[in-house]
Amino acid sequence: MPPGVLKVALIQMNLTGPAEANLDAAAAYLREAGRQEADLALLPELFPHPWFPVTEDARHFALAEPETGPVMARIREAVRESGITVAVPTYERDAGRRFNTTYVLAPTGDILFKYRKNHIPYHPGWFEKYYYEPGNLGFPVFHLNGLTIGIQTCWDNLFPEGSRILGQKGAHVILAPRGTGDATRSRWRTALAANALANNCYVVGVNRVGLEGGAYQFGGDSAAFDPDGGVMAECGVDPGMTLAVIDSRVVDRSRSEWPFHYDRRPSLYRELTGEL
Repeated sequence: MPPGVLKVALIQMNLTGPAEANLDAAAAYLREAGRQEADLALLPELFPHPWFPVTEDARHFALAEPETGPVMARIREAVRESGITVAVPTYERDAGRRFNTTYVLAPTGDILFKYRKNHIPYHPGWFEKYYYEPGNLGFPVFHLNGLTIGIQTCWDNLFPEGSRILGQKGAHVILAPRGTGDATRSRWRTALAANALANNCYVVGVNRVGLEGGAYQFGGDSAAFDPDGGVMAECGVDPGMTLAVIDSRVVDRSRSEWPFHYDRRPSLYRELTGEL
């Protein structure tokens, strides 16, 4: 793709099987993304494991791995085979602490960037505070082919302050891996579209799909939204992959026509942080 343009592969997966099978399935998707000349691929939240936060079970702590763990070793191999950049949301262990982390891997398999989920829910089906702590890296961005990219993982997307910070940092696209249910599909579409519109940027959301462990039905409905909040690519409710083209010129035009960032009045927002 020319500078300022990215082809992104949205990979929607059912992750009910063992991690090894899910890794093999992801590797096949990534090879296909490479054949279709994608520049960047996004996998679902907490890949490659079945959705363990549905219950509180200390045995699942063992799923958390350091950057040098076997899951990362296998996905690095798959990334090298595909020849593209890949965002991998997984369960990280770092010096005894656990995080919901998205790594961005270069085509060589090297780590370019990582983001740790900041907002952690705790309610039935999503007992996430039991398993990992809030992120400690803030709201960083990375750069690829002339575009600025940020990440907001699942629950993060319901807190517009994070997306606004990324927009203020010039993000052309926000990647939004998640694990959300079938009953709330329309809410998530609305939230991601609203973040795209309010920040004049693309939002690429990738969800898990299907029944996992006979316990929970994930909603799929992975989709990419343009800076007007319109749907430009979607996966539906079956496992699969779709592609979306991100163009920085569309973002620039949107920010010129709808100058939300220019018209902000930060001095009025001190109540958000208690700075009165």
